[in-house]
Amino acid sequence: MIVFAMLATLSVVCVNCKRDTTAPSIYFLAKDGKTIDKKGDTIVLLYNKYVDPGCYVEDNASDSANITIESNLDAVLPIEKKLASHMGEVKKTGDFEVTYTATDEEGNAGTRSKVISCKNVSDIYNGKYWTVREEVNGSTASVAKDTAYYSTVAAANNVAGRIRFSKVACHIYNGKKVSFKVDADLFSPELSPSTRSDQIGYLGKASDKESVLYEGMSYDQAVDSIRLNYVYLQIPNQEYTAYSEDDATVSEYKVRIKGRMDGQVPRSKIVYDERGGLKYIILDLTLTIDNVVIGNDNNPYIEKYYLE
Repeated sequence: MIVFAMLATLSVVCVNCKRDTTAPSIYFLAKDGKTIDKKGDTIVLLYNKYVDPGCYVEDNASDSANITIESNLDAVLPIEKKLASHMGEVKKTGDFEVTYTATDEEGNAGTRSKVISCKNVSDIYNGKYWTVREEVNGSTASVAKDTAYYSTVAAANNVAGRIRFSKVACHIYNGKKVSFKVDADLFSPELSPSTRSDQIGYLGKASDKESVLYEGMSYDQAVDSIRLNYVYLQIPNQEYTAYSEDDATVSEYKVRIKGRMDGQVPRSKIVYDERGGLKYIILDLTLTIDNVVIGNDNNPYIEKYYLE
């Protein structure tokens, strides 16, 4: 009878037992790794390291220590894995959605996602610009005639401190309106290293061109430190391929473009007003077309970009 009673009791317990079907809850941690961040979204600077603060999980049945946490962070975030000088740094701008999965002892899985935005400090110059060019005296080349047109300026997605001008030297070639996409790197005569880094342009330290000046700063802190100190634009001497109005390559037409210099200081620069607001961007260039040089001290080739 005793054995029967025990079996009966066990039978009742098993019949009333309910399987856990509730998935764990996931809470993102803030940068300090202690407090809860409701959204979890964050900004990391191009060629800075992203340190994941992780997440906190809780479950109705399993202890937190017994919950398995996984994420696709390594697969989603573009991290430099080859260059020793920038190992572990985020190497491309963009918005990257990272998903975390927490699985309890019963196999119930809960997921939650957050967005990691990688930004370039030169993002602050992104926008549509009204471009004005004055005619170069004495030149018959159509590229040197006075004109005005809209253009866009956008930060590079893989070089820190670089901005791209989508329409430079817009003119008519063989009956087509063409222009050139020109890259320029933010530069400071006092702070920049003497040579350019392929990854961080001229935003390295004077003592080490591969060590970015804003290391460990937030996006806002980095922009504040860069904006009024790096107002010059280094434009290397190189050959550019023309693009038509519909953004098609005009492969047979190439023009050599370089930024003019005053000694070691570029003449191309970002001009601010007395209140620190963007006034315009000026490109002071030399163009070589079919061995004809346009833009010199007597007849400068200048384009001004006014943000809309």
